[in-house]
Amino acid sequence: MKLIYVYDALCGWCYGFTPVIQELQKQLGDQTTFEILSGGMFLSANRRPASSMHAYISEAHKSVEDVTGVKFGPAFLEEYLKTDDVMDSEKPGIALTIFKEYQPHNAISFAHDMQVALNYNGQSLNDDNTYRALLEKYQVPVNEFLEKLHDDAYRYDTIQEFNQVAQWGITGFPAAIFDDGKELFLIARGFTPLERLLEVIEKIKVNK
Repeated sequence: MKLIYVYDALCGWCYGFTPVIQELQKQLGDQTTFEILSGGMFLSANRRPASSMHAYISEAHKSVEDVTGVKFGPAFLEEYLKTDDVMDSEKPGIALTIFKEYQPHNAISFAHDMQVALNYNGQSLNDDNTYRALLEKYQVPVNEFLEKLHDDAYRYDTIQEFNQVAQWGITGFPAAIFDDGKELFLIARGFTPLERLLEVIEKIKVNK
């Protein structure tokens, strides 16, 4: 059995939902494989400078905090969102593709680290140095990783991942899919509490 978590590194609700998926992985990891896919929320015409999102996120982040319990940092809210750094899902998507090659079992943890770097520490996910700092705890070869970050082969693989998500008809993030080996079940569309996910997964197993 497999759980597929579809997220985007720049998605505020995903920032709140990833800890739920991490807890689910702790509880079910011995009997369920976990996979994380990048959805591609900010691509092509959807790319925009952070400053253009300032007014919206300044209000919207409060709902995410209230519902999920995560916190957005002053460095993100008061500094990053006033910059013209382009909000672009491609580079963090490529970073996740590369990381999965090294340590697929830690991919959800690394994804959350990227989210914290942006949403709490106000660091740009377009900046190679952001990844340099994040990789230290995983003992991944940093320079090799950063070279791959600019390799068209990994960009191609990441775009294929974005396309796979789109082919499933998933256009909003976060989302979670449960694969019982025969069928795919969309078990989360948007933030979903842990208890609800466990309940739905148990029903799928019982009816298998």
